[in-house]
Amino acid sequence: RLTSAQTPDASPTGPWTFTDDKGVTVTLDTMPTRIIADVNAAAPLWDFGIRPVGVFGWNATQNKDFGPAGGNIDPDQVEVVGYEPELFVYEKAAALNPDLIITVTWEPDNPAEYWSLDFDPDLIETARAAAPVIAISATGSADVNTERFAELAASLGANLESDEQIAAKERFETAKARLQGVASAKSDLVSLFAYLGDGAATWYIASPQDWADLSFYQSLGVTIVQPDVEKFAYWNEISTEEADMYPADIFFHSTRPGTTTEEALIADESFGSLPSIKAGQIAAWNQDFIMSYEGMAIATEGIAAAIEQATKVS
Repeated sequence: RLTSAQTPDASPTGPWTFTDDKGVTVTLDTMPTRIIADVNAAAPLWDFGIRPVGVFGWNATQNKDFGPAGGNIDPDQVEVVGYEPELFVYEKAAALNPDLIITVTWEPDNPAEYWSLDFDPDLIETARAAAPVIAISATGSADVNTERFAELAASLGANLESDEQIAAKERFETAKARLQGVASAKSDLVSLFAYLGDGAATWYIASPQDWADLSFYQSLGVTIVQPDVEKFAYWNEISTEEADMYPADIFFHSTRPGTTTEEALIADESFGSLPSIKAGQIAAWNQDFIMSYEGMAIATEGIAAAIEQATKVS
């Protein structure tokens, strides 16, 4: 766990300005110190040493169990100001007297799309009534987005030159080289990334052109199934009867809460017959990948390990 605090000489006095990935520029009289963030933005910020006072969104829960999306967030140090079905509650947020609200965006060019704040058309304006809102891209390429979170964190006083951050960045670079090497050595292996809800009849095949982590892995040479869907569809939804539509050697299964278990996959009549699952070549995929040096190092190491252990079965 990273414990980096703010840079010792960072000062909250003086003007602060930041332009987010939607091109929105927020300027404040002083550096914001009381931050509320969607869980998917709070996790990378936490790793960089920035401690939000409140969290909200699809991956927030009343009991402060944030699942794989939460990473190193200490639940005892944050208040939850929104969770499904009320993803952001103005009264709870305003009570924390926030200076800034941070989330991610899956469609940077869409001015109305803010993760966890576009579920209701009026929700983004409700949030802005509490504090200015900025968004960092979660699409494109995860390594680029990680640097954007680092840039944001630094502007908020994070010390990117701390021993912890330097070590985390080196670990990420090492993981990248490892994955690139194994992807080259096993270039014939095909990976599939999917989500299957527990007891559900619909299987969601991830489209790597939209998922920033998958696009990043592709750039390192990993061969990933690309379903025939439009940009920003994110998934191709198929029935269990169509399970054999996308043959693969490694089945990367989402760790999002509510997904079916590995045992259930193996026992299922449709999925259990797939070559990757029959061979036991099933690996975890955190679809709520954490865009910090530590978070992306862990994710990249997991992909590399799965490919290293796999053989051609499709």
